[in-house]
Amino acid sequence: GIAFSLSLMGILVCHEMGHKLVSIWRGIDASLPFFIPMPPLPGIGIGTLGAVIVTRTPAPNRDALVELGASGPIAGFLAAIPVLVYGVSHSAVIAHSAVLANTCQIPTPWLVDLLTQWLLRPGPAADVIIHPVAFAGWVGLLVTALNLLPGGMLDGGHVMRAVFGGRAHLVLSVAAAGVAFLYKYYLMGLLILILLRRGHPGPLDDCSAVTPGRLAMAESLIAIFALSAVPLTLSCQ
Repeated sequence: GIAFSLSLMGILVCHEMGHKLVSIWRGIDASLPFFIPMPPLPGIGIGTLGAVIVTRTPAPNRDALVELGASGPIAGFLAAIPVLVYGVSHSAVIAHSAVLANTCQIPTPWLVDLLTQWLLRPGPAADVIIHPVAFAGWVGLLVTALNLLPGGMLDGGHVMRAVFGGRAHLVLSVAAAGVAFLYKYYLMGLLILILLRRGHPGPLDDCSAVTPGRLAMAESLIAIFALSAVPLTLSCQ
């Protein structure tokens, strides 16, 4: 519906604007976002796994590369929080015995679990029928987590390349593709491998170390990933 579409679009726009503003500020020539399609799952039509921005010119230094990679996930995550607060607070709590046929139980990230317990306090014998706006927030968190995988030219790949260097980036990219395949994100795993073929150019100044402030920014992404990630497992009836 319109509420879902507008909420999800708002999160994705905030994510991509984070990247674009940093690229303009740092003088990096970056492409418009290429949206990653996602085929419909049983009972769920998401349509996208987010987007990837390809840089045509290298970042000036490692700090700028951290900023370029981290800005999108941070902006998208912050945008998803009010969406989730509204959506979860307008979701319905029903008895487990009243769950209708033709419904799917989706895995929930920690942030959604925390907000659900805080706002709805469902009992152990209850289920939550999530509001479309809450589902948009769920998708926004999923997109954020997937883009934080440390592979290729994904957001997490930029950050890992800046912090750990080229050789570690290659190893982490292969590992990220393996994790994506393990958790059934096949398109994302394939995308990482495709992007890996062109390598990562790294920053122009690849000698200066990442400053403490940008290291803290990179470390904050670990918390965002932990609060956002879910395995792609559905239970439908």
